[in-house]
Amino acid sequence: MRGQDFIDGGAEDGLTFRDGENPETAPILETIGDSNSPDQIDSGLSRNAADVRASRVTLRVIQSGNAKQILTDISISIGGGELVGVIGASGSGKSTFVQAISGSRRVSAGSVSLAGWDVRMLASKLPLVIGYLPQTAGFHPELSVRELIASAVSLRLPRTVPSSVREQWAGHVIALSGLGSLLDQPYRTLSGGQMRRMALAEALIGDPQFLFLDELTSGLDAYSDREMMEWMRTLAHQYGKTVVIVTHACYHLHLCDSVIFLHAGHLVYHGSYKSLLDSHGVESVADLFGLYQTGQYEVPAGNRDAAIVDESLSGIAPRPLRTRRPPPGIWQFPTLLRRQATLYWRDKGQLWLQVTLILTFPALVAVFALHGLPQVRNLDLALESNVIHTLQDSLFYLKESFHAASLISGLAMFQVILLSLMGANNGAREIAKEKDILEKELRAGLSPTAYVTVKFLQILFLSGVQACWMAWFVKTVCGFPGDLLGQFGILFASTLAMSCACLAISAAASSPERASLLSIYLVGFQLPLSGAAIALPEWLSHVCRPCIVAYWGWSGYLQTLHATRNYDIVQQSTRTTIADYPISLAILILHIIVGVVAARFFVARKLNAT
Repeated sequence: MRGQDFIDGGAEDGLTFRDGENPETAPILETIGDSNSPDQIDSGLSRNAADVRASRVTLRVIQSGNAKQILTDISISIGGGELVGVIGASGSGKSTFVQAISGSRRVSAGSVSLAGWDVRMLASKLPLVIGYLPQTAGFHPELSVRELIASAVSLRLPRTVPSSVREQWAGHVIALSGLGSLLDQPYRTLSGGQMRRMALAEALIGDPQFLFLDELTSGLDAYSDREMMEWMRTLAHQYGKTVVIVTHACYHLHLCDSVIFLHAGHLVYHGSYKSLLDSHGVESVADLFGLYQTGQYEVPAGNRDAAIVDESLSGIAPRPLRTRRPPPGIWQFPTLLRRQATLYWRDKGQLWLQVTLILTFPALVAVFALHGLPQVRNLDLALESNVIHTLQDSLFYLKESFHAASLISGLAMFQVILLSLMGANNGAREIAKEKDILEKELRAGLSPTAYVTVKFLQILFLSGVQACWMAWFVKTVCGFPGDLLGQFGILFASTLAMSCACLAISAAASSPERASLLSIYLVGFQLPLSGAAIALPEWLSHVCRPCIVAYWGWSGYLQTLHATRNYDIVQQSTRTTIADYPISLAILILHIIVGVVAARFFVARKLNAT
């Protein structure tokens, strides 16, 4: 394929394919703007012009209530189109340093700029200009390489890019990364080196001007390490990208234009690899690390580059950048929806679990009323001369009504609790299990609203199926009276409310295991705090009742029996107020809204919290 560069023809034309230009140096995206906007074309990067500047960067974290300083007063200046290696012993702050200069993590003091623009502003407003790869890149293991590339293209490239250009650019990235023979392989079957290539290929989809790579060559053999480093050098020298790579493998540091050496969070050296070894009188990086770890050398006092960087920052106007904003959420939504459906269908374990729960849980309810609900005879209110006979009738009536009330109330709550368990399964792990993938895609411009909407639609569908089967099965087998549609409506709202609450927990939790545990706790509190089994003290019921999904589901379900004697029997035997159906349904809908809004809040916070 000839002429694979893509130049933005303006906001109306989008990207156009131009033959006869050099595909090795031209970008895929250029955005036209005024001289004061970062959305402007750059005519080209001059090699060695300062492109990444960090001035007196300090970063502290709180650990066990104590402040710990990870980076201390680091100032550097990196030229455009350079490959820069970051080395240092374990715990020296390499990964934190790359996170700071890529805008993936806030600094406690100091400033970082890329091409003169504040790095945090670029990461927020123009995320495609920065490519950041953490040590572990998250991908859906069930998807093939082809599907992962296609998904990245759809989620990252602006909608103004014609489909033909998208295909050509994807083909160019695939060829560049050497993934052509692996397109139909599921990600989980790739080797370590192939996975790293896949991660880098995805990062290149948005044609970032800056690449920050953490342990890109980790776990690779010496040959693969060299191959990867040569690829990085090509991206820097031929494609004009500024590449900063953290590495523990030091076989091929000579391929870097410069090396940054960190020790204990301090900048020790920034310069050529050969000069680094010569200035310390050593022949290897292992010997270099040993000088500082054994105390033979100390970290230089002060920062020798600080004054130079501070001077270079003064009076320098930000330069235009080749980039554009990712598509808005409404355009990302179809891609996310298709991907979610594909993932759910391929997860056979989850599919079989859902089928098992849907079929067995209603059967558990039916076991307690296989022959239908007990019939309670009417109490004869006629005057009887035989007092003993009257008392016997009254006792039999109380016994039968108590038994019937307990069974009816219990079966109503049992349905709600079982559906709550299914709701917890619907939402508890849904976001937490994708934590690494989600954070990566948020950095690349993923819309939190579109993402959460797709998750909500999935649990909406599941909740509908679960509640529909439960309501129909119990009414058919157990002969429950009342309106089937009304029973389905309240059970559906109860299931969806619990699903949304657990979805919010999943968005807030640090791991899927923690999310599952918290969701089970939430379901476990439903029965005792609902007041359906044991009447709560009045003050406690006022505090807990608004938050207990099971109470509103139980009340709403019993209200569907309002026209029958069963409702009167239950009402006479319980001290807990049975809320009206419209109120119960409205409160459950409020639970659903709060759960979705909370899930969206926690998803968005994952990007802003760093």
